[in-house]
Amino acid sequence: MPAFYAGKRVGKPLMGGHTYNAMFNGKLVWPLDRDTVVSIRITDDKGRTLPKSLPVNGTLKLGAKATYADGHVGDLLTTNDVTFASRDTSTATVSGNTLTWRHGGTILVTATVNGFTSAAVSISAAYAPESIKVTDDSGKPIDNITLRVGESKNLKVTILPDAASQEFAASAARPDIAVVGDAKPTGITVSPESLTLRVGETASLNVNILPDYAPQEYAASIKDVNLASVRQQ
Repeated sequence: MPAFYAGKRVGKPLMGGHTYNAMFNGKLVWPLDRDTVVSIRITDDKGRTLPKSLPVNGTLKLGAKATYADGHVGDLLTTNDVTFASRDTSTATVSGNTLTWRHGGTILVTATVNGFTSAAVSISAAYAPESIKVTDDSGKPIDNITLRVGESKNLKVTILPDAASQEFAASAARPDIAVVGDAKPTGITVSPESLTLRVGETASLNVNILPDYAPQEYAASIKDVNLASVRQQ
């Protein structure tokens, strides 16, 4: 911590090669190396590495370890002698040493010990689903569907914002009228469409189930196993 005189920073006084200190209000003007923080590592309250992300409505207990000018590392601090802060309180807030999720984005957390503030540590905050978009195969928004007996229609469901989890459970309000399940395959594309192999040669085929959001599981087989064999990767 520097000392100032008449608004200007002054260095430690040296006399005969020795550093002399001064007292002000019962405290040393120039803190000793053992009391001077030079870096801070933010951890959880157990001293472990911080997780990379914070789930929706999640919380995290914080801790910090300070390194001092004489090289020693202080004890783990959680509530006493340390202050944690969130640079963007719209993303997450801090109360004591508890970090609380508020909105998706990037959380920037700092810790302050003995007047020294650490560099910000970033944690990814998960996005909460805000809306749902339903479209047909062509990408046209769907608000309602009319089906005849035995008919079916493939729908694509997107959770907004795109960064939110895309997991969802679909159901029909009247299962006696219609049921909802995985998208039904409408076609299969194989690339290349044909190939010629010599004895002992192999080749890779790319199989895609249409539409793209239909289940991509399939079983491949050869009509004449005496000529060739197939193996899925």
